[in-house]
Amino acid sequence: MITLRRRPRWVARRTRLGTALATTAVVVSAGITGSVIGLAHAAPGSDSTTEATSTTPSAGPSADATTSTGMPSASAGQQAGTVYANRQIPGSNLFAGARQGNQFTYWSVGADGAAHLSTGSLYLPPQAAPAGGYPIVVWAHGSRGLADTCAPSVHPTDTDLDALRTWLRRGYAVVGTDYAGLGTTGTPQYYDVEATARNIVDAVRAGRDISDQLSARWAVVGEGQGASAAIALARSAPKLQGPKLDYRGSAATSIPADFASLLSNLGPTTTLTAPPGWVSDALYTLAAIRTAHPEVGLDGYLSDAGRAWMTKAQNQCVGDLTREVAGLSLGSLFSRPLAQNSTLTTILSSASTLPSSGFTRPVLMTQTLQDPNVVVPLTLKYINDARTADRRVSGRTYLTLDERQATSMSDNDTRDFVAGLMR
Repeated sequence: MITLRRRPRWVARRTRLGTALATTAVVVSAGITGSVIGLAHAAPGSDSTTEATSTTPSAGPSADATTSTGMPSASAGQQAGTVYANRQIPGSNLFAGARQGNQFTYWSVGADGAAHLSTGSLYLPPQAAPAGGYPIVVWAHGSRGLADTCAPSVHPTDTDLDALRTWLRRGYAVVGTDYAGLGTTGTPQYYDVEATARNIVDAVRAGRDISDQLSARWAVVGEGQGASAAIALARSAPKLQGPKLDYRGSAATSIPADFASLLSNLGPTTTLTAPPGWVSDALYTLAAIRTAHPEVGLDGYLSDAGRAWMTKAQNQCVGDLTREVAGLSLGSLFSRPLAQNSTLTTILSSASTLPSSGFTRPVLMTQTLQDPNVVVPLTLKYINDARTADRRVSGRTYLTLDERQATSMSDNDTRDFVAGLMR
């Protein structure tokens, strides 16, 4: 998964998106440029892991059921959402605000349509469960990295912990997923929005298999990579979830709008100055595609420097990589324009383009004026277009120099939105 970090916000008073776009244009012109498997990830001091604690009879395969790649094989009993392994987190290792926690591994479906293992976490709030069980909030984190050590179930960031505590304090059960390939065998399918969305749905299924205290009602709160998946789920979740879940809607912030288009147009003559978080996401995306799709022949489009950065992206988590890319010339990464590689551009377009209409459930889209992870004018335009095209979309823009005020306003909007969904 990718890494969430505290980021400065220029957020102020809520405005109409049209006004925000005009304001942004002025600002930009003024100079603002735009696993739990095999106990590998057991918490310190604990060696307590259990094989699938699913309530279904055949929740997971035997430990020696593997494919030729070393991954456990997905056979008849390993449908998406099935728990493979589960470990209750000892109380001494729980963060403040969580009454109970579990780390688990579950089956999901990847971008290739095949079964993959993913790791996830489930936390219960201190309050007693209401009638019908705790409503579920999925914390869909943003960029983390490609290396297993970047998985938030292993190394949650301060932003993750803040989000978990906040939603637990409000009485929700919280589910999180590392997304397939992060913390488990295989390459993270970082670039595929629908695959990430399916990982989220299947994590909720697995969570309800682990605990009988969870309601069928669930919603997603996502940032960055997780925001893209949250938006996709506002269209697809009702079909993906099956009859036992009741998806209510999504809240998304720091949305990487037009990411595929921008990335596809990079090349040796690129002079674009992009935010450092966006550059990290671009490197992670290309590195993941390079591994998962050797037929793309990406090395033929990279310079020596570009290949070196691919190696860094494979090994560094987002905090370190983002610090290193500050000031990086994007054009220096390439020997040929990526637009000349139709296989690559097709993959990017089909896997990373965000919908702006056709939503089946409500979605809240929020954005600050200054964001180190997205190209803000493009995100504001996307939100405005989506709000115009689909009545289920609500848009909020925050413009202020006071970070505390901005954070409070955004949090209040998201809190009220999710509470409304769960009624």
